Amino acid sequence: MSRNTLVAALILGTSAWDNGFGQASDPNSDPNRDISFEQRVGQMVSTDTEFADESGRRVALGSYFHQRPVVLALGYYGCPMLCGVVLNALIQGLEDLPPTLAKRDFNFLFVSIDQRESSALAKAKLDDYLRRYGWAPAAERWHFLTGPESASSRLAAQVGFHYRSDSVSKQYVHPSGLVVLTPSGKISSYLLGIEYSARAIDHAITLARDESVAVPAPAFNLLCFSQNFTPGSVAFVVLMVLRVTAVLTLVALAIIIYLTSRRSRKTVP
Repeated sequence: MSRNTLVAALILGTSAWDNGFGQASDPNSDPNRDISFEQRVGQMVSTDTEFADESGRRVALGSYFHQRPVVLALGYYGCPMLCGVVLNALIQGLEDLPPTLAKRDFNFLFVSIDQRESSALAKAKLDDYLRRYGWAPAAERWHFLTGPESASSRLAAQVGFHYRSDSVSKQYVHPSGLVVLTPSGKISSYLLGIEYSARAIDHAITLARDESVAVPAPAFNLLCFSQNFTPGSVAFVVLMVLRVTAVLTLVALAIIIYLTSRRSRKTVP
């Protein structure tokens, strides 16, 4: 089990819970029931939407299109959960691709959905991930953007990124994944979840470069955050399952160690 898969197990909010453990709560009372990626392959995004780049310069979204495909991530820089995992997973997948322009030739955009975040914070985050990636051409192709809520919400609506602000935790609840767009600004495919293999990335970029679209990916709603641990809620059930699993694992390990030590003592002359 990879680190990303382990993280997913700890913060899982997939449709599987809705079909199983999620039945312990009333779906209509779940504030996160509509938080998901609504895949809109083939649709265009508005390239005239304006943001501020990592240097504070005002830019239109269209300035990053036309030449090459675009991989888009929406989230926020202060996210304590999945946003960093998604970026690390993308870098990990890219590291398995040969460092040629043909394989990695795309623009990557991270757009903050939190209008309170500054370009200075975006620049710090960008520099951090560029160091992790360690591929020089990315310095010209990766951009971390900020902007007013009107701009981010408009873009989010166009790519089907449904999210909400949690007033209790002061955080955003949002789905996990990446949107791959063609050079003309058409949605080509989605990479959902928190693990993106080199093969999946290469296939998505190739499709987008050819102005083609993919079949929508299987629904996978992995939520960034859920503060609702009240009895009967999905998060409460997940928490209980994880606790029981941890206890059973410790018991199993204790039994294995005990049996192994007994067997060792019997074999000693």
